[in-house]
Amino acid sequence: MAKGKMKANVQRLLEQRDKLLAEIDALKNKVAGLEMAIGLLGNEDTAQDQPLSVNARVNLKATILDLLREAGTTGLNATSAVEIAARRNIQLNRGSVASNLSRMVKDKAVTYDGSRYRLPEFAPRPTLVAG
Repeated sequence: MAKGKMKANVQRLLEQRDKLLAEIDALKNKVAGLEMAIGLLGNEDTAQDQPLSVNARVNLKATILDLLREAGTTGLNATSAVEIAARRNIQLNRGSVASNLSRMVKDKAVTYDGSRYRLPEFAPRPTLVAG
């Protein structure tokens, strides 16, 4: 009985942690959005018709990492990342997200279980079977 209660408490703590991480990421995304708007308004004359800068490409990776952090143990895929970002008025290209996620798996920055990507700290741990 004590084990069941402990598992429930651990689950509640994990849920609370995931909620706090989501709130942190939401604030980070708000700041990123403000910085993007400031940058666009500050460079209106020079920003038109120019390819994505190195900063824009770096921001894609940072945005993906933020989304993964927020997703926690649930994880996400390219489509869900694009959908979550769109709800925050961040436009992401699904192909670019998928490419970045694959590269991040290759670099061991994220894990992939065949359907969802997760940060290593949120990847499911193999359960040990007593023998």
